Order: sequence, then structure tokens, then C-alpha cells
Amino acid sequence: MKFDRFLYLIFFIASFLLASCTSEEEPLVFPDPEMEEEMDMDGDDDLVAAPTFALTTTTGESIASTQFEDKTLVIFFFGFNCPPCKAVGPDIESRLHEKFKDSDNFAIIGADQWEGNNAGVDNFQSTTGITFPLGTNGADMAKDFGTTYDRLVVVNSDGKIAYKGNSIATNNLDEVVDLVEGLLK
Repeated sequence: MKFDRFLYLIFFIASFLLASCTSEEEPLVFPDPEMEEEMDMDGDDDLVAAPTFALTTTTGESIASTQFEDKTLVIFFFGFNCPPCKAVGPDIESRLHEKFKDSDNFAIIGADQWEGNNAGVDNFQSTTGITFPLGTNGADMAKDFGTTYDRLVVVNSDGKIAYKGNSIATNNLDEVVDLVEGLLK
């Protein structure tokens, strides 16, 4: 009887994680490309200002929104023990961080919104090979951005949200790479 309850609990948890990490909705792209002609020259009339934030890395370094003024910023919202987050981490490292890290106008950070401890986030970083800064206690930041874990958000150099994925990061990575390339031109 206890074993049946245990299996039910495992099934319930796995179903919840799978459902929350596998949304196939279209990402929110700001602005809508079809509306581009209706905008002014800088093209950001319909964009929403990114919320301010402050995080701390596991080594005690501060990560604050003010550090990224005039930069294109990619934020990887992750859960320190989320399997899909761990799986996409190496791709985010190679396709975004490694590709654009030499640009003075680019930055990338991660925010753990599962409120893991330093050891959990350090393990996530070593497991994925991510070398860009990862902040802890990012749940409030994710709420402020209106997103959840395993998502990518792009803030343009004017401090406005240019892209907010609403599907797992793996599904949106190509679009984010293309968008960053365009924003850095």
C-alpha cells in the first residue's frame, strides 16, 4: 500500500514537472514584426521597460540591472535542479555566451528561481558548463518579468523587453540567437 502511494506521488511530481517544462505556446516577441512599419525610427514604441533587479551569485557578487545599461542582455531563468534547464544549459553557453561574449554591447546572466542554495546552483553551473554569472533567489525577479523557469528573456540596449519566451528555452534558442545578432548590428 505504501509503495502504491509512493508510485502515485512520483507520477504526480513527474507529470507536474513535465507539464510545466514543456509548454508549446508561441513565444512573446516584442514588438510584433508585422507592426514594425507603424513604429518610429528606433522601433521600440511598443516595448515594455524591463523591471529593475538585483541578484547575488554563489560567490557573493552582485548582479544588478544597472550593470547592463546600454547592453543587450539575455536572462536565462532556470531551476537549479530542472532537467530541461540542465539539458539546454550547454547550448545556451555555446550559442549565446561563447558566440557574443566578446561584444561590449552584450551580456548574459542566469537567475535561479527555484530558490536553491549555493551548493545547488554551483552544481547546476558545473553540470551544465555555464560560465556566465548565475544569480540565486530569482523567484521574485521572474515574477517581476512575468515568466517562469526554463525561459529566455532578452532586454534591449534601451532597457526594454525585446523578447520573452513562453516555451522551454530549447524551443526558443534559435529565435533568441537571431534576435541578439540583429540587436548587436
